[in-house]
Amino acid sequence: MRVAIEEGLEDVRQAIEDAGWEAIDLEEAALDEVDAVVCTGMDDDLLGDETTSTEVPVISADGLTAEEVVRRLADAPLS
Repeated sequence: MRVAIEEGLEDVRQAIEDAGWEAIDLEEAALDEVDAVVCTGMDDDLLGDETTSTEVPVISADGLTAEEVVRRLADAPLS
């Protein structure tokens, strides 16, 4: 699994790599070439717009431990 990770989530990056998956920087990722995206949640739209520019699962790490993020990735429906 290839996971694009937002900057500032080093503990999540390490947990993803420990799970045997590839973690790449979100800023450098081609979203059509990743299986999931993990973001900090700090960029949530204040108006409630949930439109995304990708069809892969997007997981907000806000309030989650690195292990919880990995569990959500493992349970995510992948295309």
